Amino acid sequence: MTEKKISSKRIWCITGIVAASLILIYIIGTIFYASHILPRTKLGELSIANCSAKSVEKKLNTLLDNYTLTITGREGLEETISKNDVGLKYDIRDFGKKLIEKQSAFAWITHLFSPEIRDDKFEITYDSDMLNNLVDSLSCMQTKNIVKPVDAYMTEYQQGVGYSIVPEIMGNEIDKELFISKIDFALKNMSDKIDINEDNCYVLPQVYANTPELVEKHDYYNKFVTAKITYTFGEDVIVLDGDKIYEWLIFKENGKIKIDENKVKEFVNSLGSKYDTIFRKRTFKTSYGKEIEIAEGDYGWWMNRGQEVKELIKLIKKGTVTDREPVYYQKAAKYGPGDYGKTYVEINLTAQHLFVYKKGKVVLESDFVSGKNTKNRKTPPGVFGITYKERDATLIGEDYETPVSYWMPFNGSIGLHDATWRNKFGSDIYLKNGSHGCINLPFYVAQKIYDIVDKGTAVICYYLPGTESHSVTAQSDEEIAQFVVDAIDRIGKVENNRKDYLIEFLKRVRDCYKELTYSQKKYVTNLNKLEKAEKELKELLK
Repeated sequence: MTEKKISSKRIWCITGIVAASLILIYIIGTIFYASHILPRTKLGELSIANCSAKSVEKKLNTLLDNYTLTITGREGLEETISKNDVGLKYDIRDFGKKLIEKQSAFAWITHLFSPEIRDDKFEITYDSDMLNNLVDSLSCMQTKNIVKPVDAYMTEYQQGVGYSIVPEIMGNEIDKELFISKIDFALKNMSDKIDINEDNCYVLPQVYANTPELVEKHDYYNKFVTAKITYTFGEDVIVLDGDKIYEWLIFKENGKIKIDENKVKEFVNSLGSKYDTIFRKRTFKTSYGKEIEIAEGDYGWWMNRGQEVKELIKLIKKGTVTDREPVYYQKAAKYGPGDYGKTYVEINLTAQHLFVYKKGKVVLESDFVSGKNTKNRKTPPGVFGITYKERDATLIGEDYETPVSYWMPFNGSIGLHDATWRNKFGSDIYLKNGSHGCINLPFYVAQKIYDIVDKGTAVICYYLPGTESHSVTAQSDEEIAQFVVDAIDRIGKVENNRKDYLIEFLKRVRDCYKELTYSQKKYVTNLNKLEKAEKELKELLK
């Protein structure tokens, strides 16, 4: 056999062997890939080539080997959960088997040159019982480590403080059901961290310090006890504050507060009982150096207790802080002994002599004529206050109607006034020729007193045996006439809007002028003003 033929035979033999080998490899590969995943197959970045149906699941779950879920929370809480703690795995549900059944084993060789990248998604599953047991074993779930939340609340009343809001306690009690649901979500989404505080897994208080209903109740209650009302009675200072007001509060079932009016009345009555001076005895040192006790008269502090109760309740409801003077029917000059002050009129009915004090000094004294010494005309003793002052008054009684220029009543219809129908004052004139109770004064004296006293000025009347006087003060014709002169000077303009007043006033002045004696009339140097006014009024009335 020739050498050439031998070579050719060898080539064919080698070729046959190679071909047979390739066919064998292909057949073996086809048989292998009939139960395995084709070469160069990937799930995302993970190669699953050549894997059997079972090994696919095992290889896929290796991705979870390094997975850890970190749990953080309040007070430095940090817990971790790993794959093995809860049996974490992918649920591929026969993915490998189905993929192998679906693929063509005969095409395995083509996969060597054209890789397949799959994007299949799989759920992550875990053992619920393992997770539940794990959660129960966490330190943050142990009873000894749990601080339950406490609602904010309002304290009871505290002396000197009032009502306060005690803030809520957040605690660290975890809502297990919600906690597990957050872990479940994190595990299934492969989250590496959860903050159970941010995720609101803690059991929360129901009432906070800033809860509107609690704040409203706090403010409402405190409005009553934050009221502070300060009364000053001379040197005595009475402070009504929350500690006392609290004792007056009635708390109703609907949350509203009512003030016990009876207790407010008790408080106001206690003030009135202590500081009202009306109808009380006083010790008075006379200008004669003798101290006397005066029990009569209606001068003094007189609180309007009913109205003060109402006003006080209003202030408390508003939470008012203020210095307050009570509502008075009548006031005196000062608090304490000698409530009549240092400006007053002292009237010694025995001596028929008076003194006018201004700021503690005698600025005027005069004789006078008081009420006739009979039962119904005698001037009563007592401490009184000037009721009001009036110019050009007409005093009217059962048997008299007398005009006066200066009228200063202090005890009902009894008052100080000028008496130009008298020419003498003092001594014992009052015994037989006294007034109807008033203090009759010389014109100029009445004028001066009128300028000194005001409404409320004290008038202190008393009898003081042993001080009888024979002193007499005369009133001259000129002074008597001054009553008319003074009235004429105050006629003013004759105008239409004053005609009703002038009709009466001019008649009064004219009548007073007629009653003057001849010698007195000559001191009326402004008579022409009266005549002119009468003429103008007459023209106006036409």
